[in-house]
Amino acid sequence: MISEEQYGQFAADGYLVLRGAIGEDLLAAADDEIDAVIAADPPPAGTAGPHFYFLPPGRLPAADAALRQSGGLRTATELVAPHVLEHGLDHIQIALNIPPHPHRPGGPHIDGHRPGQPKPDSFTMLAAVYLVDETGPGAGNLWVWPGSHLAHQRLFAERGTGALLPVSGHTLSLDRPAALATPRPVLAGRGDLLLAHFLLGHNIGDNTSGGIRRVLYYRLRCDRHDARWAQTFLDAFAEYEPVRRRIIPPG
Repeated sequence: MISEEQYGQFAADGYLVLRGAIGEDLLAAADDEIDAVIAADPPPAGTAGPHFYFLPPGRLPAADAALRQSGGLRTATELVAPHVLEHGLDHIQIALNIPPHPHRPGGPHIDGHRPGQPKPDSFTMLAAVYLVDETGPGAGNLWVWPGSHLAHQRLFAERGTGALLPVSGHTLSLDRPAALATPRPVLAGRGDLLLAHFLLGHNIGDNTSGGIRRVLYYRLRCDRHDARWAQTFLDAFAEYEPVRRRIIPPG
């Protein structure tokens, strides 16, 4: 259950980490499934840095169960009720970050933006199930720009919902980039669950840990999101009514 403090954190920062949300039995099954995927299609020899697999949920039943059977999906839904969350882009992402990868990101992006698209491929929430220890920096951590979901809302209101398509979602590549807060790595441990707003700027971090970073990403959207996607760019809490109620009390 999400606490009042966590609702406030999500409203201000655009993300939160729920500690110990996923049980070890579900994590172990997901590990075995990921091992099989990698064994069948290993990264090319010499790969360092990010390497991804995007597979339908039906191909990754243990990864899907890690979110659903743990109660993680139910907890995520607390942020958007009475809406219901579902897989937004019909895949689960297995994300690896293979050392050595010393590069730290210079700026964020938001997903689903490419030049030439008629509109962004949007969703509601990014969830992540952590499989290894990322409780310190330099472990291949996801970097986030706190509060950038609100900065992006302002950007889209001023320049239109397609403003980031020509720059592939990279805010700082614009001629007049939005002002953003100082970025930070997300620190999380095995079994933790990340819930992040779609508009939160993020990027891949450095891995100097000596161990391969492994995480599962789920791109979730509310029911009927396609009918209101533009509204969600102009109003960051359009699908997050429980969050809105806590920052703007009724009456």
